[in-house]
Amino acid sequence: MFQEERIYEIVNMLKDRRVLSNQEIMQAFQISRDTARRDIVKLVNEGFAIRTHGGIALPAIQNEVKNYKKRLTINSEDKIRLGKFAVKYVSAGQICFFDVSTTIQALCQYLDENVLAFTHSLDNMEALTGKHSEVHLLGGKLEHKNRYLYGSKTIMQIEDIRFDIAFLGAAAIAADGIYVVDYEDACIKRKVAERAAFVCVMADGAKFNKASSFKAISFEKIDLLLTTQEPPLAVKESVKHTGTTVEVV
Repeated sequence: MFQEERIYEIVNMLKDRRVLSNQEIMQAFQISRDTARRDIVKLVNEGFAIRTHGGIALPAIQNEVKNYKKRLTINSEDKIRLGKFAVKYVSAGQICFFDVSTTIQALCQYLDENVLAFTHSLDNMEALTGKHSEVHLLGGKLEHKNRYLYGSKTIMQIEDIRFDIAFLGAAAIAADGIYVVDYEDACIKRKVAERAAFVCVMADGAKFNKASSFKAISFEKIDLLLTTQEPPLAVKESVKHTGTTVEVV
């Protein structure tokens, strides 16, 4: 089979599966790793696919981003302020994790340091495109609404990495830690926190007044909380015991 024929077939496979590993491409077409690599380069260069950690994924689909894009406009000035401020905690050469979060997406947009960046967020990956950093998109199943990859495959990849610093988002902040809307999101945050030497949670002050369903991590796992307003008394009391630093930007 000629390369152009394979490219056509791979694109059709991507439409069905959304994500393909290098191994799946090699097995599907009985080709070598070098041949699969050349096909992947062509797919990416021509805009048919985006690179992931160990394979490729379908490019972002515009009609699936509406809910996420709406969130970008909520407290947008706070998100930008936090993103610009958080850049100072990133050093060249670090292995960094960037969580799915509109606030952390702002950090990615202002990042100038050359780091080894890992993320499971399509929007973070797009924000990091063209930067000095080497960017890896973790594989998994696509969560359409908030545009991130999740599942056992994602968790297994995280288990193989030791992050120097991890930037995590939150849907809500309570006295016992941070909460999110999706159980899968909570599992990823929990695993990343285990694998990171330093954990920074970024969340605007509105998150103190919200409630959410699934606890991700407690303050014992959080080294730094960056926010835009003074935390409620209950949260202040909690971080006193855990040693978590709170910075109001």
